[in-house]
Amino acid sequence: MIVMDVAWQIPEPDASPEEVVAALRAQAALFAVVASALAGYDEAGSATAFDQVLRMRCQAAVIESLAELHDELGSQLRDLDTYLWRLV
Repeated sequence: MIVMDVAWQIPEPDASPEEVVAALRAQAALFAVVASALAGYDEAGSATAFDQVLRMRCQAAVIESLAELHDELGSQLRDLDTYLWRLV
């Protein structure tokens, strides 16, 4: 099995969700290239790389969805706060 250490830009701890999603998607694209290159030469390595691609794409989708939910809930809370202040 061929082992590769693929370097990538790790987002800072205070990075925005968009930055984290972009980094995960870039890393997934890189792993997809590696997995394709390994196909036919190292099937186990290729399968492992494709598993990582799937995992990173899923993580990116979850983070993106949570960020959208956070924004929507924040908007609803601001609307509710405005409404309540009109009642007072």
